[in-house]
Amino acid sequence: MSSETPLKQPLVFEYENYRVYLRDTYSFQKARSRHFSYRNFSRRAGFSSPNFLKLVIEGERNLSSESIAKFITALRLSKAEGEFFHHLVRFTQARNASERAEGARLILQSKGFQRVYPLKQAEFSYYACWYYIPVRELVSLVDFQEEPQWIAKKVFPAITTSEATQALHDLETLGLLCRDHDGKLRQAQKTVVTGNEVASSSVADYHREMLQKAADSIDTVPRAQREISAACIPVSKATAAKIKTMIQEFRDEILSLAAQDEAPETIYQVNMQLFPISDWQSEQQSDWQTEEGEK
Repeated sequence: MSSETPLKQPLVFEYENYRVYLRDTYSFQKARSRHFSYRNFSRRAGFSSPNFLKLVIEGERNLSSESIAKFITALRLSKAEGEFFHHLVRFTQARNASERAEGARLILQSKGFQRVYPLKQAEFSYYACWYYIPVRELVSLVDFQEEPQWIAKKVFPAITTSEATQALHDLETLGLLCRDHDGKLRQAQKTVVTGNEVASSSVADYHREMLQKAADSIDTVPRAQREISAACIPVSKATAAKIKTMIQEFRDEILSLAAQDEAPETIYQVNMQLFPISDWQSEQQSDWQTEEGEK
């Protein structure tokens, strides 16, 4: 949402961060009535602190379950809006990736949110369901068959026929798969941008799932068909940053090489990791530029 004063009453279902919703709601109410203030809202909600709303908006205070109920009453939200606001608070205040992912799932279940953002569920599933990406890549194989049963068995480990069917549907919905003039499925050039907060919360789950599958492959995939190696190295922050850049460039080279393969026969997952196993708390964020998709 824009930082400008909203021209209409902010709708809670349009937000992915409850603090932004509260900020816009305050601006809207203030523009409507010069008598509206932080103190006025606090009195309506039953808080002793006159600036509690301001502190919450600025991230200086979190909302407890009791506070959420008071805010719902003061904001005069309907039952559906109140439930969504509660999920939004849980999502925004999540303490770890697991809680954030669960909060995202609850938000996506809201019919109000689905009406405003009909594609968000498909975007979330693209990363939350690890097999969506392999299914998309299967379309490029020379022997690809658009049959859910064939796809389900081709994915390793195997998925269900219904999962394959849903994956195909969502991939087409997102425009990641399309049909040529003969009606055959093919990959589209479009990519999923994970800038929105709800959908991008599933990226961490995807990486965890792929790392687990890499570990599982030690026992399930013959050594000749995999490459898993590791190195423990002492380096300076500057050298570590250079290594990260080298990994990114190597990844791009692999993607370029794969793009030139005119007869792909199978799908491989390539994982590359660089992470500290000694104290890293003094690391400066400026030394490690986070790319979209690594979150």
